[in-house]
Amino acid sequence: MAGPLSFDVLAASLRQDSRDLAVFAEVLAKKLEQAVPNFVRIERQGGLFQKNPTVRRIVVTFDPWQYVLEHQKGRVNAMRVKMVRGVAIKTDPMDLNPWIDAVSEELVRVASQESEARESLERFLLDS
Repeated sequence: MAGPLSFDVLAASLRQDSRDLAVFAEVLAKKLEQAVPNFVRIERQGGLFQKNPTVRRIVVTFDPWQYVLEHQKGRVNAMRVKMVRGVAIKTDPMDLNPWIDAVSEELVRVASQESEARESLERFLLDS
């Protein structure tokens, strides 16, 4: 795909803050919530009185796959989960970079089919 919404540009944008994993999880969650809120669910951890609960889990859903990124104690675990009727039937652990590539590829695919998703992703890339 040519233009501002290319796979390479999107993957690079998602990958840009991955050196500090805590910051990466927060930035990625914010970017995905703003760009594709209908496809992402963010789970946060923190006590009742914590001002800024941290990202514990990011779930990006593209039927039938869920791309899950879990952040705990300075580590991230990435995986792809195949869902059938709400039940996980297969879980594939992934390294972070292939996970980012897979999510980016799915986002570009969705954006090519849905104008609202495309506009959101283009805004996301302009703000990055």
